Amino acid sequence: MNTTTITTTAKGSKTRRMFITGVLSAILYGGWAYYVNAGLETAMASAMVQAVGSFIGGYLVAGLVEFAFAVTRRPWRFPVAAFVPYGLTLLTYAAAHRLVGTPEILKTIMLNIIVGTPYFVLYCVKLERNEAQRLILSS
Repeated sequence: MNTTTITTTAKGSKTRRMFITGVLSAILYGGWAYYVNAGLETAMASAMVQAVGSFIGGYLVAGLVEFAFAVTRRPWRFPVAAFVPYGLTLLTYAAAHRLVGTPEILKTIMLNIIVGTPYFVLYCVKLERNEAQRLILSS
């Protein structure tokens, strides 16, 4: 197998992983927004706004995790990729909620913390496995 094939395959997998992360984020957090606003006239609008925002956020964070994993050297690669991009995203969410006056910021982003943090740790585990496979194939 030549290097071009490995690179192309890895790039295609990266885009697929980012897209899946965006879709899962949209469904989960959009559904959460609908649930916590159920019965209100704005429930569907809240869900759609959250779903679109979560798709974009999930997709971009996955890209940042991929980037951090690619440019950070061992032994820091895994912890930096797993925690820094998503941690900065959580801080951005908290700042945005503070800006708009959300009264319960921690409760609002708790689902993101509970689900997103382990998700991106497992995402990095998958990146580690993919790299190990690429190294085996290239040797």
